[in-house]
Amino acid sequence: MAKLALIGIAAALAAPHVLARVHTGAAPGGAVSAFGAVWVANDTAGTLARIDPRTNRVTRRVRLRPGVFSVARGFGALWVVNYKRNALTRVDPRSGRVRSVQVGAVPFDVLAAHGRVWVTAWAAGRLVEVDPRSLKVVRRIRIGPRPTGLHAAGGALWVGFGRSATAIARVEPATRKIERIVHVDPAKRRVVGTLSFGRTLAQGSLAPDGTLWIPDKEQNLVYRVDPAKARVVDSFPAGPGAFFALRAHGSMWVTSYAGDEVWRFRPSGP
Repeated sequence: MAKLALIGIAAALAAPHVLARVHTGAAPGGAVSAFGAVWVANDTAGTLARIDPRTNRVTRRVRLRPGVFSVARGFGALWVVNYKRNALTRVDPRSGRVRSVQVGAVPFDVLAAHGRVWVTAWAAGRLVEVDPRSLKVVRRIRIGPRPTGLHAAGGALWVGFGRSATAIARVEPATRKIERIVHVDPAKRRVVGTLSFGRTLAQGSLAPDGTLWIPDKEQNLVYRVDPAKARVVDSFPAGPGAFFALRAHGSMWVTSYAGDEVWRFRPSGP
């Protein structure tokens, strides 16, 4: 019995298996699962690449402009921000046709939720609300310095901030009321724990086994974190500049921002 327990622990700590390394274009950043595929925004290449999860091959590259960074799905389209052109672009996943709108200085993240497309404008300090049908800016909300990541949970929008920020913002979509919260449980709106590790942590994702995968861009690693016990389980290589983790099609996908690949993993763990 003790021997079986040791084998189980060793298996739990074993690094996930790399299923494929897919060349998508220079500096892959954000990614999304949509319309039967994985779509990757390639910053330096200026493309949006479609990966077929059945073959692990790129089947289409939509040519945009260098500076594409984050991508989201919603309202029958893909939405891509370009921080060099200060633009939000709507991409038709079938035809590849594109339309763009100016949203403000240095857009960082994009989210389709609550009937709108939302963009954080990092340098402008705004949360930009866009009508997905007319592609017109509805309003620019003063949200605070250097807004970054976006998330929808608990009937609200949640906005992260860069640099030395110590709080996040909760935005009520109907009233646009803003509430500042020091890091946070979405329901209780309070801190539930803290954990320090790594050097330059990027965009994480929840894996099928319940662990959080957190890429470390500086160390070229992914950390696996047990959120229930607030502890780091292990770490493993995930390509140069490991940046964005995505759960999709029974796998975990990690973009290599300092390279030109997306690594596909078969997840394993506790």
